[in-house]
Amino acid sequence: MPLPLILAGMAVEELVVWGLGLLATSYVAANAAKGTAKVLQQAMENAQSTPTTQTDTTTIVGKGKMNCGEGGKYEDLLKKTGDGKLDRDHVPSKAALQEAAKNLIEEYGIDLTKTQLSALFGDTGLISKQGKAIAIPKKDHQKHSETYGRRNSPEKIKGDAEDLQKAAQRDTKTIEEAEGKDMDDECAEKYKKEADEIRKKTNAEYERDLLKLIKEVKEKIK
Repeated sequence: MPLPLILAGMAVEELVVWGLGLLATSYVAANAAKGTAKVLQQAMENAQSTPTTQTDTTTIVGKGKMNCGEGGKYEDLLKKTGDGKLDRDHVPSKAALQEAAKNLIEEYGIDLTKTQLSALFGDTGLISKQGKAIAIPKKDHQKHSETYGRRNSPEKIKGDAEDLQKAAQRDTKTIEEAEGKDMDDECAEKYKKEADEIRKKTNAEYERDLLKLIKEVKEKIK
């Protein structure tokens, strides 16, 4: 029976009870959403409060040698050393990837434990390790990167999370077109090849991969 007819046949008292019940349900749902958002924000803040420096990416010594312009998953590049001269530059930024994941968790109402959230976010989290990165001269990273240090503002992170492909395209083009770079011609050629591949990935594909990571953590970690 259509809702208007059902309501028409209800007594005033029944209508009041029905209305209060609807308000209560909406209130619980709204507060549950706020609670989820608060937990996610706290998890990200905790991850970001872990002591780190802008030179973390160059102080980790791996077994192999990392070459300028070399690309791959961040965790794979961590296994190699840049001899203090190269940084592993996340493309798009780690912060944007994390923000996009947070948005997806809220959008789909995914419940995660603190342990699961820790496994996803932070420097040692899956989102960071599975993200793509390109090895570039440390000075180029510091001087030219759109997302280095304080240049990666909360506003920029939020905007980049809405379209990760667009963010990656901007970030790589900025490096490629920067004047006075430290990278030589060979490195620049390798960088462009890696950047071209990264720029092909769509925002929908980024979201798909992030949801896969979230699902993996939810299934394997309690």
